[in-house]
Amino acid sequence: MVSRTNPKLAATPQTIRFQDRSDAGWLPPNDLISRSLVTHDAVLYQSDPLPKATRMSGLIAGHLDFVVNKMDMDLDVAMYELRSSGEYLRLFNPADALRLSYAADRVHRHLLKAGERQQVAFTSERMTSRQLEQGSRLVMVLRISKRPDREINYGTGGDVSDESMADGKVPLKVRWFNDSYIEVPVQAMPR
Repeated sequence: MVSRTNPKLAATPQTIRFQDRSDAGWLPPNDLISRSLVTHDAVLYQSDPLPKATRMSGLIAGHLDFVVNKMDMDLDVAMYELRSSGEYLRLFNPADALRLSYAADRVHRHLLKAGERQQVAFTSERMTSRQLEQGSRLVMVLRISKRPDREINYGTGGDVSDESMADGKVPLKVRWFNDSYIEVPVQAMPR
């Protein structure tokens, strides 16, 4: 997928200030279909237009390539079909929530390497089935979770339930490289 923000950049920067709680009440819209996509503190990637109608069914997988200044982070991953009409169709709701230190192994925690370029693979936890229209694009939205109704991961590498707002003094800084991608389970369309 290609970054919509600037496809010529090798990486898309993102900074999250955990101590700024002015947006604590913000939640992503729940609309199934909308004319615009509110990305609030998120990074957005979109594919090229599909050359033909495509049926997808199964678990979506992804490969994220990034540098982060902390040892862990929580992501919300949302997927949309951007139809040629300009409408965004949400493919699953709520977004998949990932604690990256558990992405490779749900039992054993593997901390991230602060300041080093690294890759993390993930597989969604819900099946998604949809016949995507010809000319549609797939859109992936990555958002660092700092919702007040969830445990906030400040990235220290310690037990997240023991972290506090003081651990969020240093903002989370991520550089998302544009060779990150998703794998969509596609099926042959009947003739």
